[in-house]
Amino acid sequence: MEKRVAIKGVIFDFDGTIVNLSIDFKKIKERILKEAKNFNFKIPSKSLPVLEFLEKIRKLNGKNGEDFFVIGHKILKEEEIKASKKTYPKKGVLELLKNLKEQDIKIGIITRNCREVVEKVINRFNIPYDIILTRDDIERVKPDPLHIKECLRKLGLKKNEVILVGDHFLDIRCGKKLNILSIGISNKNIKEYDFFKEGADFVFDDIKEVEYILNLKGFPTGKLPNKFLKYLLTKYTTKDKDVIVLPGIGVDCSIFKFNERYIFSKTDPITLTSKDIGFYLVNINVNDISVMGGIPLYFLCVLLFPKNITFSEIESVFSQISKECKKFKIKWVGGHTEIISDIKNPIGVGFLIGRRIKKIYFSNVKVGDKVFLIKEIGIEGASILAREKFKDLKKYFSEDYILKVQNSILKPGISIFKEAKLLWQNFKIKWMHDPTEGGISTALYEVSESKKIGILIDLKKLNFYPATCKFCKVLGLNPLGIISSGCIIGIIDKRDEKEIIEFCKKNKIKFKIIGEVIKEKGVYYFENGEIFEFPRFKRDEINKIF
Repeated sequence: MEKRVAIKGVIFDFDGTIVNLSIDFKKIKERILKEAKNFNFKIPSKSLPVLEFLEKIRKLNGKNGEDFFVIGHKILKEEEIKASKKTYPKKGVLELLKNLKEQDIKIGIITRNCREVVEKVINRFNIPYDIILTRDDIERVKPDPLHIKECLRKLGLKKNEVILVGDHFLDIRCGKKLNILSIGISNKNIKEYDFFKEGADFVFDDIKEVEYILNLKGFPTGKLPNKFLKYLLTKYTTKDKDVIVLPGIGVDCSIFKFNERYIFSKTDPITLTSKDIGFYLVNINVNDISVMGGIPLYFLCVLLFPKNITFSEIESVFSQISKECKKFKIKWVGGHTEIISDIKNPIGVGFLIGRRIKKIYFSNVKVGDKVFLIKEIGIEGASILAREKFKDLKKYFSEDYILKVQNSILKPGISIFKEAKLLWQNFKIKWMHDPTEGGISTALYEVSESKKIGILIDLKKLNFYPATCKFCKVLGLNPLGIISSGCIIGIIDKRDEKEIIEFCKKNKIKFKIIGEVIKEKGVYYFENGEIFEFPRFKRDEINKIF
């Protein structure tokens, strides 16, 4: 794998990325079309972008087309100038560009707009830059790679020394033609999925997230955000005919073939709590294998303890692991234990290997399939809050109640092994996922991304562990984004809805249909007859208390 070189420059799109230049291209095209019809011209496809639309009219209509090309560009420029008067830099852009200049990272701007408009806006807001290339400066504009090539030449940089940032999929198309690391900035008109279809390496909601790629900003505590993890997994993990399920967002364990046998494998750490760490370590890994249709067999773990920990504390963790392994008939076969000075609490990392429950086919998910929830959301989160914020919660709840919630990891319990096994054995489950860090919200978005689907949720159908909502309200947390081991979200064919409901009722499994698969990519909820985007969380809500 080619080693990544240091980034020395960033090439930005202008309109929509650096500034809000609200040009009504639909209106412009209508004006141009009206003029063209007056000349009885041959009219190209109206779906073409405006510059390509004008170019096509010129080519289709000979000498008259040449003359009209000038008229069309005059109309375009008039509208651009009007729009520029209402233009302002996007949030965070000036701060980002100033930071780049301070770090000697070169700034290139390439745009399909005209130079007159761009310069007016640049000068009005003192926008820093090194090179600007407008449509007036280049023979062929983006998505033609010549635009980037000329910018690279003027910046004096190679293509592997820059990143490209834009708010349109054409920006990404332009960058990928030269194999440049390309970043899409999502907006109301273009969704994340559209950027990834063009090969985007990252899609950010906030342009300042570019600072992570440039090593100008470090990550806070918690899971590495999925947008960065996805890039790393795609670029660096193994893809092979024997790897049945590739690592990815929303994938709870790896499945691969060895000597014609299917092997399920999972590794997961415990970092958010120190009490009962052995219990968590086994159960969390078992959950991940079971929701993918596996039976756990062999366990290994790495246990890291802080300096001056006592032997009885260490033995307690070993005892917990042994007890949980025996409960699931797992053989604990090895690992590593060490005392280190740079941690305050024990850290455990488990590695679990298993086999498949039965012959499983992950069927294609389609529009109309049902999304279900098993057990209650937030059991794990409530237990952690009860442990870590005991004194604060005592102001509002009885000590007995808080102690009961502390014990919620056992009752109702965070294990979903029994429920997952029963469903796999009796139904053609299309997908199941274990909501952990980031809660039900992150889990839904992970499934949406993994299966490339849209999900519409009925908020009223979400079944929360009662203490979770109570504690979150007192502590100012959102239960939709709190760690939620102890429940499952899954997808099943709508034809199996009635049968699975009856089955779960008969087997005393808490089960609810909470939504369905829709055409529009992403996660949404409906309320009072309206549809909204489901809340997203950059970090698990529980991190706010640490």
